[in-house]
Amino acid sequence: MSLTAASAIENRRISRKITVNLDHHFLNVRPIIKSAFEEAACSLTEAYLKNSIMGWCIRGLNQKKHEEFLCTLFKSMINRASLQSRDFAIQVEGCKGILTWTNDTHGLSWPRILSTAKLARLIGWTSALRAVSKVGSSCDKTKRRIMSKYPHYITIGYVGVLPHEQHKGYGTALVRFVLDKADAAKYPVYVEAIDPASVKFFEKFGFIVQATVFIADRPDLPVALMVREPVSLGFPERLRIRPGRRDTGTSL
Repeated sequence: MSLTAASAIENRRISRKITVNLDHHFLNVRPIIKSAFEEAACSLTEAYLKNSIMGWCIRGLNQKKHEEFLCTLFKSMINRASLQSRDFAIQVEGCKGILTWTNDTHGLSWPRILSTAKLARLIGWTSALRAVSKVGSSCDKTKRRIMSKYPHYITIGYVGVLPHEQHKGYGTALVRFVLDKADAAKYPVYVEAIDPASVKFFEKFGFIVQATVFIADRPDLPVALMVREPVSLGFPERLRIRPGRRDTGTSL
């Protein structure tokens, strides 16, 4: 990948030996191990470089700082998710595809992953305040209304596949992993999609658009709030997930 130094690329090769499934007839979805956080963050960075809402928030940032910001953001997100449960940050085929999810009702809104002060150091105060005030809380009220009838639910945060690895079933395998967990526990699943292609992708799994919110009232920045009901209705059961990774206190 173009976002890493030579040492990081070498580390990536090592992690691939650990995570790649040799049986190519079956896509093996696995938790992201700590030594692969950098690789996973780079994969999400490449997938989200052209994200319209992120781009609007940090407009004016040069390409290098844009990439550095996304890498830092996604690495922190993956770390936070894996501390809650190893299953909340997953990868397929050596980090060619990445997905983060949670059962926390606060979700995984990216402006809330880092503190406002850290956001400001990375993207400047104007962009940081724009992210926190215009994006971070934009969907909250509508989401609460839509999900108020569910005592428990899952939120899919971010799913990304390397551009040159798309159309190989990686995104489908990642989403299916989460939906299997949701169906077993009778949990609905919530996701926010920002473009027609993403909406269409999630619709094939049974997600339905419940509402559309426009960031900063801009018609060019829509967010479709989508929900998928579990295949079997009834009282929710325990969500079967692995415990979180131990926090060793070492810096990322």
